[in-house]
Order: sequence, then C-alpha cells, then structure tokens
Amino acid sequence: MKRTAILLLAALLLCAIGCGGQADDPNAVFIDPNAVRGGEYGELYFEANGVRFGIFDEAAPVLSALSEEKSSFTRESCAFDRPDVFHLFDSFEIMTNEIDGVDRITAITIKDDRVKIPQGLYIGMSEADAAAAFPALSDAGWNLADGTALLSVTIADGTVKGIVYTPSITDD
Repeated sequence: MKRTAILLLAALLLCAIGCGGQADDPNAVFIDPNAVRGGEYGELYFEANGVRFGIFDEAAPVLSALSEEKSSFTRESCAFDRPDVFHLFDSFEIMTNEIDGVDRITAITIKDDRVKIPQGLYIGMSEADAAAAFPALSDAGWNLADGTALLSVTIADGTVKGIVYTPSITDD
C-alpha cells in the first residue's frame, strides 16, 4: 500500500510537470532536453550501489552498473516525444526517455524507506529531521532546483511521504 501511494504521487507529479502546458500556449513551461549535465552535479544527484547519477545522464552506463533491475515497462510520454521507460529496482525507480538519439535519465523516484538519498532524506523521516538534514530544501518549500534537476519531497502529516528527482522546468 505504501509503495502504491508513493508511485501514484510520483506519477501525478510527472504528469503535472510534463502535461501542464501545450506547445501553442504562450505561457507553457517546457523541459529543456538539451540541458545535459555530463556527470557534473550540484547537490541534486542520487547514488545507488556506488553509482552516482542524475537527471539527463546517459542511461545505459548507469543501468548496466546498477544491481539487477526487477522489471521495466514502457508508457506513452506526456513530456517527451518518445515513450517513457520505467526501470524498477528494489527501492527506487528510474525513468528514461530518448533525447536526440540517446536514452537519458528523466526521473528518479524513491519507492520506500530502505534507501536514503545522498542529501540524507528517506521515506518516513520526520519533517523536522528532514528540514535539519537539508535546510535549503525545506527553505525552498520542499521543491529545490539545481541546474537541470528538481528535487521534490512530499510532506504529509509531518512525515516525508515521497521523494522524486525530475527535470527542472524552464520558460522558453
């Protein structure tokens, strides 16, 4: 039940970011697919099994270096021209999309309390402890952008309920 709720929150966040504007809307917000990090990170990256990665990193080297994925599935994307591909691991999920002929990481979702992100947060942590661990995120209303990445933390009933890295959005 807890995993389902977190995955639902992540899916809703991705839909809200990706499907919020239309191409002919002058107030539309677009994800910049050309903003590739190339392995350079500020504070917003994820690490699993000794592999550090972030938004818009090339997916193939990351996926091959991680432990065996449990499953994957594809679904039509509302944010990119190509389908979203979801790679499911024990405690996190990576979403990839083809951008200019290269599969790139476009979202990282934490699924449960078995993993702590490098910034010190985990699902189930109290809001007060999360604010103490990462004050800049708390000060930013639990949505902190750093270059091409956005870290969004869902807080409900004084507890961290969701953690998702997505592309930051830009006005074009």
